[in-house]
Amino acid sequence: MLEIKGLRKTYNNKIVLNDISIELDSGINVIVGLNGTGKSTLLKSISGIIKVDSGKIILKKRDITNLPPEKRNIGYVPQQPYLFAHMNIRDNIMYGLKKKSQMSDEIKEAVEFLDMEKYLDLKPSELSGGYKSRTSLLRALAIKPELMILDEPTSSLDIYSKRILIPYFKSILNKFNIPAIYVTHDPWEGNEIGDNFIFLSEGKLIKTNSSDEAFLRIKKYLA
Repeated sequence: MLEIKGLRKTYNNKIVLNDISIELDSGINVIVGLNGTGKSTLLKSISGIIKVDSGKIILKKRDITNLPPEKRNIGYVPQQPYLFAHMNIRDNIMYGLKKKSQMSDEIKEAVEFLDMEKYLDLKPSELSGGYKSRTSLLRALAIKPELMILDEPTSSLDIYSKRILIPYFKSILNKFNIPAIYVTHDPWEGNEIGDNFIFLSEGKLIKTNSSDEAFLRIKKYLA
């Protein structure tokens, strides 16, 4: 699905991504790691927000290394939803599309699945954090992405909201058969949503068998 070859990125002579090479499978790929180990840099490199020093990023056999973000067809769900306050929820969802006249049948189905129909005419300030996160997910889905990147999308939510939302996120990604990269600091969340698990440390990606195993590696680094 996604192949990363020799990816390298430095900031002020500090190596952040150290010659990373890995193939990520279809399904939901959970990435965990200590703060400052390069998770955000990796996600921004894949999505095209930042330019890498060297290496290649290949999505479904298409070299996207030097393409601008809008040409990569990647949906991005950030830690904070960053919704447009002056737009209603419908317009926020449709923002990334060139033709915003009407929702596709697939997005209508997703809106219904996520229980968002009654909120479409409201403004973001009228929604709870959980429903803002659902809106952010729907906006990323609306462009029909080949890959979804979710950067700690539930980090601002309380435990109760998170436990309601995670099954929705997993179900909708599986329903639309969209491969994903999902970053989290929560072992329960990782195991609940993930299909594949990767540990990021010292600029290297290491595949593990579970979210628990990946987080155990973090504990060893902190010991």
